[in-house]
Amino acid sequence: MKQPPTKKAASTKAQKPKTKVNAKQAAAISSTQLATNHISTPTNLPICIIDNGGWTVKYGLVDGTNNDTNIQMSSMYNATARPPLQLTLLAGDEITSTMKNLGQLTWSNSCERGMVCDGETQLRVWARILEVLNVIPNVSNVMGGGSGNFLASIAASRRGKKPVVQQQSTTQTQAYTSNNCAFLLLEPPFVPSTISENIDNILFRELGMARVARLLGPCMAAVKYISFCEQQETTPTTTTNNTDNVKWINDNTECCCVVDSGYSFTHIVPTQNNGEAIDTAIRRLNVGGKVLTNLLKESVTYRQWNMMDEYHIVNDAKEQLCFVSDSFDKEMKYAKSTRKGIRWFDREYLLPDFVNTFKGSIRLPEPLQRKNEMAEMEKIKKELDRLNDEKERQELEDEARELAMEVDENEADDKTSAEEPNAAKRKKKSKSKKEKKNKKSRKKSKNPKNADNSDEEMDGASDYDDDDSDEESDQQRLQRLKAMRDAERKRREQESLEHQAIAMSVERFAIPEVLFTPTDIGLNCGGIAEAIVESIEACDPVLRAAMYHNVLLVGGNAKISGYAKRVESELRKLAPTNYEVRVYLPDDPVSYAWEGAKLFASQPGFQERFSVDRMSWESMKQGGMNQQDIWNKRMFNPSRVGQK
Repeated sequence: MKQPPTKKAASTKAQKPKTKVNAKQAAAISSTQLATNHISTPTNLPICIIDNGGWTVKYGLVDGTNNDTNIQMSSMYNATARPPLQLTLLAGDEITSTMKNLGQLTWSNSCERGMVCDGETQLRVWARILEVLNVIPNVSNVMGGGSGNFLASIAASRRGKKPVVQQQSTTQTQAYTSNNCAFLLLEPPFVPSTISENIDNILFRELGMARVARLLGPCMAAVKYISFCEQQETTPTTTTNNTDNVKWINDNTECCCVVDSGYSFTHIVPTQNNGEAIDTAIRRLNVGGKVLTNLLKESVTYRQWNMMDEYHIVNDAKEQLCFVSDSFDKEMKYAKSTRKGIRWFDREYLLPDFVNTFKGSIRLPEPLQRKNEMAEMEKIKKELDRLNDEKERQELEDEARELAMEVDENEADDKTSAEEPNAAKRKKKSKSKKEKKNKKSRKKSKNPKNADNSDEEMDGASDYDDDDSDEESDQQRLQRLKAMRDAERKRREQESLEHQAIAMSVERFAIPEVLFTPTDIGLNCGGIAEAIVESIEACDPVLRAAMYHNVLLVGGNAKISGYAKRVESELRKLAPTNYEVRVYLPDDPVSYAWEGAKLFASQPGFQERFSVDRMSWESMKQGGMNQQDIWNKRMFNPSRVGQK
């Protein structure tokens, strides 16, 4: 009676190790399937390169076989918006092409603090990008399905109704499917595994991409920077933002400290070996363009107009007017001691009326305009006085030269014409005296010193001027400038009645100052310069000199005027004296990472080494592999590119 349970228990114990062996065998089988699937998938697919920013997403399609370098980057809002009282949902570039007043829309951003938090919004934006790039989503053969497959059908139906015009490439006319395209995503460092897994689900299961590669955006910017330095060794002198006709010398260290200051954050990423990030030295500063715009919005609302709901207008004002001051304390003292409206940095931002104008413009305040006009008039008068003095001096010199010549001629005539009749001699002398007198009278009439410069004569100078003269006299010039000043004043008065304006003064440089002193808004952290020093000091001591010598500024905030100069000056104060500090600002810091990704993806062996195909990803997920392990096997190591 008791033997069968005993045998059953024994058999159960005997089966446990067999179960473990089966799990190991399954893992081994899945790994072999992974290798075979990874190799069987083509590795020369067209690559859709996406730089997924918090404010805009930069995109472009690069052919995997031709690697056309003429393909340019495009950008669109990384958000969806809904017009008022409508069910239509606009994504990406549809927002700007459909609506002029962006303040009326209800926005939904896909990223928060630089991370993809709204998967549905991000899916719609990426689907719109594929539609613009002539890539048709195909999810019929996707394992596991997806809840967002309806977006593919929507994109396909819209494609049949309205053809998409490809603006970024003049050569691409072929339509691709997502099953025959690779997806290269540039993302920030230290993305949580949960968000990373959701991104993989969107790309593989919702959009049906054949291959996916994920790299750090700052690393791709470093790749572009290293290639730029290598090109300078073989090319003549070029002009950069930091040097005027000076060659950017390559130190052959393949090190770069990338400062990526964007919409949601500022990352300091030191790289070595031609773009490989040093993870232990990466630093993050939670200050970006969004913080600056919100601060400017609150400041304007507190002092003038209520702009709390006009985020895009205030953001445009920030991009056009804000600058970084190299002497903040000095400018604040100057602003305190000078009346508002006549400071050199005072400006007015004209708000758009969305009838005739759809974008704001900049003008000088009325007091500052008058001050500049008076200074210009004084400058013109001084220039006229200088010219008159030069003319008078030149005339005196000419007169003295003519008198000397006449004396010489008279002496010569006395010697050679002693036998001439006295009547002819007197006639010749009287003729020469008359010519001399006429010359003096003409010189006096041309001399402006003899004219009265009173305001009454200036106003009526046109009555005494010769209409047949082609040259403009000094009085006519002053009168013309006065008339132009009066016309400009009337135009400004009419413009002030028709348009509303925001007065911008110390806000222009006080708002960007938060990037360097976050303690001004209550953030208990250092600024960009302190973060750079902390990041470099966390690197190996052998690399520190190279990091200080190759500081690269990218991101939207790098376009603020004076940003590079301030970073370099602050960094020079904090860096050791025996290290040379060199800061490079590209011509277009926003597209620099995307250009580096295009350059890196064009190398042979990129898709085979750094991308994961869909079947391999599905097998790894079924085998229970961790999300981090999936991508850690394809860590960025440029030395592996091109190896066989």
